[in-house]
Amino acid sequence: MRRTWTVLGALVLVLLAAGPASAGPPRQVSGQLTDDSVVIGAAGRQVVQQAVDRLEAERDIGLHAVFVSDFDAVPAGEWARRTAELSGLGDSDILLAVAVGGGTYDYGWWVAEGFPLPVAEVDAVLASEVDPELAARDWTQAVVTLSEQLRSLAETPTGSETPAGSETPAAVSETPAGSGTAAGSDTATDTTMATSDETPGSTLPWSGTTTLVVIGIFAVVLLSGHLLSRRNASSTSTQ
Repeated sequence: MRRTWTVLGALVLVLLAAGPASAGPPRQVSGQLTDDSVVIGAAGRQVVQQAVDRLEAERDIGLHAVFVSDFDAVPAGEWARRTAELSGLGDSDILLAVAVGGGTYDYGWWVAEGFPLPVAEVDAVLASEVDPELAARDWTQAVVTLSEQLRSLAETPTGSETPAGSETPAAVSETPAGSGTAAGSDTATDTTMATSDETPGSTLPWSGTTTLVVIGIFAVVLLSGHLLSRRNASSTSTQ
């Protein structure tokens, strides 16, 4: 009986320690889709790749999307900026970073000073078109929508709009995810971010599925102990 409790206890500790493996600080990424959390399947990856390839071929804009479990307590916009810098992204690139763990989501984005589209318009697209897809946890469609909207913006004359990089840096503002309100950018070279109703780090460090498994194991252990105790008592009384 003691050995059984020891093994089950060790299993519970392993499950509790098994937090999201894809969480981490800003880092270098390669390719246009980095899906550490494996939230986009093979078919979705193909759809995303076709969308970003078309954007790059027709508008010379490189869209890079990164999906991780969380931003390791780094603000979303800062995480995106530092990851873009470490990855050596240039003026024609845009990086979208999305944290998808814990049943919530958080995202940040980055463009360089020389990005060919107005920052305000990109910000508006993210708030009104992309954020609802993220709120619905439709990660594939979120990237495809961003790609298509950027391609559409590149087709439309901006008129008196000020290109990215020539605006006066604005203060960051944060809004609840899915609110549809555009967030401001840190600087003309940085990012904007939207946060979910729960701030990053406020959720459990493991998924809901893992939590249910742990609770189930505890229930089985307690039930087994109870049944074994009754069996031992019954055997003693019989003797």
